[in-house]
Amino acid sequence: MELLDWEWEIVILMVTFRAVTSLVELTHIQVDTEVEFGVVNDFGGLTSDGNFSGIMGLLARDQIDMSGLSMRITPERMQAAHFTFPTRYFQQVYIINDPPENDFRNFIFATFTTQVWLMLLVTILGVAMLRFVIAILIEQRTSPSTNILTGSILETYGLMLKQRVIDPTAGSAMVLEAVLIAAMLVVSQYYVSSMNSKLTAPPTSAIPFLHQDELLTLLEQKKRYLTYYADIELEGCSEKNVERIKKVMKYNPVVTHENENDLVAEIKRGGVFYSVYDIEFLPQAVSVWDRNQGLTVIRDTTGIVSYAAFAFSSDNRGLRTLFNRALLEVLPGIPQITLGHDYAHKKEALDTTVQAKRTTLSLKSHLEQLFLIYIIFSFACIVTFLVEIIVFHAKQHVSRKAYVIQRRQCVSNSSVFFVRVSEL
Repeated sequence: MELLDWEWEIVILMVTFRAVTSLVELTHIQVDTEVEFGVVNDFGGLTSDGNFSGIMGLLARDQIDMSGLSMRITPERMQAAHFTFPTRYFQQVYIINDPPENDFRNFIFATFTTQVWLMLLVTILGVAMLRFVIAILIEQRTSPSTNILTGSILETYGLMLKQRVIDPTAGSAMVLEAVLIAAMLVVSQYYVSSMNSKLTAPPTSAIPFLHQDELLTLLEQKKRYLTYYADIELEGCSEKNVERIKKVMKYNPVVTHENENDLVAEIKRGGVFYSVYDIEFLPQAVSVWDRNQGLTVIRDTTGIVSYAAFAFSSDNRGLRTLFNRALLEVLPGIPQITLGHDYAHKKEALDTTVQAKRTTLSLKSHLEQLFLIYIIFSFACIVTFLVEIIVFHAKQHVSRKAYVIQRRQCVSNSSVFFVRVSEL
């Protein structure tokens, strides 16, 4: 993961300095800030004492003449260094682990919200009760009220699903018909939808967020966390987001690592690396950052667009002016320099990298939820059937008992009758 890939900027510096040397004599001394000052992966931020860290601190203290890498222009930095004409345009980006493809296995209940499901249930019960009242008061049916009520509910249910329903003669039959209607409807609709998706649209990735507002919501819910080289606060794109960032950082802080390998591992665990990047290299909102490492970059299109330029120390204002004069001749060719000689490449859009593929409906991948629901209701049907058998035998037992008692009473009454006749 080349988080800082600025090799092409050295070419811009060389071309510009060639023009500068025609104006003034310069002595070129290259300084490795990591070896000389221990500064690495730190352009500079304000510290608690009001000074700058990193490269900006070296410029402010006049320890180096200029920065060999361009950096963002901010009001605070402009007070400590002199910046050249802008050479690049940055925007907030987030690097995450490659998102999985959208999972449509839980499509049965996820299609509607809970509110819609409740409205459908109330509609079924309301219409069924209306049909029940009509059957009792207007049609004056002689069937038991329980049978009329269950028949009204099932007929309404079938009517909403555009299925023909026959009045059941038992509770188990009602449960079985209901689950069969729902299962067959879902299977047919899912099959048609799946076929249409194969013909019209490829699979899509489940991007967790696209803008800073959505990212902050995930941070507040602790579903994601930020990771970076240092504990630097994420830049808010609005005053509201600035306040949200301050609050969320109190209980969901930034996870820091000093080297790139640890950062990549943290991203794999669910961390979100945040930085700024040249929008010239990110034409799309979501792009492939590194295919081998499985990383995706999200450009926050709602984020602040900032300028980037080379910075000179506070004592080199005149050199900055000469550099600007030469930079004017180089500016038109910067896009060709940045994209030439394999220095940098435009990132590939994620949508174009997801290829359509053949999908066969399977029980595990697509119909798992439907199969579980069908098994549960089939078990409920069996339980209902067993209860009906028990109730049936219990009624038979009670009927036989009543018959035996009644027969005994009849035999007793007949014996008394015969006794009285014999007495006559």
